[in-house]
Amino acid sequence: MDIVAQRQFPNHRHLFCGLGVVMALVARLGAVESPQSVISTSAIIDFKVQRLPVVEEKTVDLCLSDELERIPRNWVRVLATVRAEGETVAGLVFMDALRREYRGKLDTLQAGKEAEIIVEMAQAGHPVSLLRGVRLYYKGGPIQVASLRLLHTEETPPKPDVTVQGAFDDSSIQKALDALGPRGGVVYVPAGNYVIRNQIKIPADNVTLYGDGPKTIIQGTWFETKALILAEKRQNLRLTRLHLRSLPITYFRGYNRGKYALPGDVGKPSVHGTGIELRHCQRSRVDHCEIELFGHAGVWCYGGSGNLVDHCFFHENFCYGEGYGVCASATKEFFIEDNNFENHRHGIAAGDGASYTARFNRMVKDAAVLANWNQNTDAFNHLRAHEIDAHAGCKWIFAHDNYVAIRNALMGGGAFMRGNPAWLYRNVFENCVPGIFCTGKSDDVWTWDNRFIECKNPKGELREEYSNATGAIHFHQKLPQFCEIPYPHELNRSNWWPGRPS
Repeated sequence: MDIVAQRQFPNHRHLFCGLGVVMALVARLGAVESPQSVISTSAIIDFKVQRLPVVEEKTVDLCLSDELERIPRNWVRVLATVRAEGETVAGLVFMDALRREYRGKLDTLQAGKEAEIIVEMAQAGHPVSLLRGVRLYYKGGPIQVASLRLLHTEETPPKPDVTVQGAFDDSSIQKALDALGPRGGVVYVPAGNYVIRNQIKIPADNVTLYGDGPKTIIQGTWFETKALILAEKRQNLRLTRLHLRSLPITYFRGYNRGKYALPGDVGKPSVHGTGIELRHCQRSRVDHCEIELFGHAGVWCYGGSGNLVDHCFFHENFCYGEGYGVCASATKEFFIEDNNFENHRHGIAAGDGASYTARFNRMVKDAAVLANWNQNTDAFNHLRAHEIDAHAGCKWIFAHDNYVAIRNALMGGGAFMRGNPAWLYRNVFENCVPGIFCTGKSDDVWTWDNRFIECKNPKGELREEYSNATGAIHFHQKLPQFCEIPYPHELNRSNWWPGRPS
């Protein structure tokens, strides 16, 4: 079903979502797998014991940092070990990147006894991917907080049909995939640095390709706009726990034509590679991957429907005129959710009549990184370009519950609709001028319940939303008879491993 058709149906659930933290210990809890092949993992934060005085009522930060949200996780629970010295009522509060707070149940603590208090992420409707901080609400005291733990879910992968062996390059990975045969199956890529000189192609439907997370490095070597991994006209695919990266960010990423380049840059090869290309695919999932340094895009989805990119960390996929975390072209029912995007030209870009849904993503840039990039002076203008993009002729764009921000600069628009219909709601835009910009033939655009933080131009004038479009733009208006598209996407769940016998 096309997204445009989906929006006509009522009764969808109203849900919303939310480590680069220093960890003293990472330990697995519970050796027994659940029926969904999911185990719990506990991160014990580097946390100093705090003794809090008697108060009538107070909320205290226990752990508050934007570092918490940098690596997307399926956070499910926060636990704190506390001891009250007197009669005390206490409860934990978590805050997501969208500045929304959720309080757990209040517990009455007995004086002198150690207790564990909990806040469940399920209060937000599902596990939170954008956890920013944890707070303690208490009344009474004194109270001592001894430890803080964050629990997330982690799937146990299936036994592979083929394990990659041999040379640490594309040949061994391609050989393992080809060994599956026409019915597909599961391929495991062990930890290592695999240097890719020839494109890896997914040869069949019903294939899972998984690695050991950041330790399974798929290293690109070329400059041209060609993907390291290509899936074309395939269905039921999952690419997960892989670390794809291209050439160093200091390699030239600008225009090399004399009209646009600095004299010293004329003729230099410019990085234009792509990490993963899904071309006319159906029901494909890219998840829990780290994808960095590609000049064109981390993931390029061209055509197809029912595809999903979730819980990935995209960063420094940058090039003048390109440089996208995810690029959508001619897509239908394409979902981009629970990802972290850092330092792109556009976090998400769309063209060729594409439609997409972007939700619960963190999209942050920092102009301070340019000092280490060794690019020409035009890099600044490209880095500060808008994050949520749609070219003229795109179909429906749904963007909600995203955090969009830039540090040490002003972004030239958080979301930029250039000739398309859209729903933009419950997003947070920070240092964006404007937060939302509609231009060209944009029509039937609705925006509501967005939050704007320091969205001002250099003169100090507010620039939250702006339009010079020819169509009907409904700023600060909720669509009549509005209904949510269900979250999460049907593939954003545990125990879906294409190619594994059911």
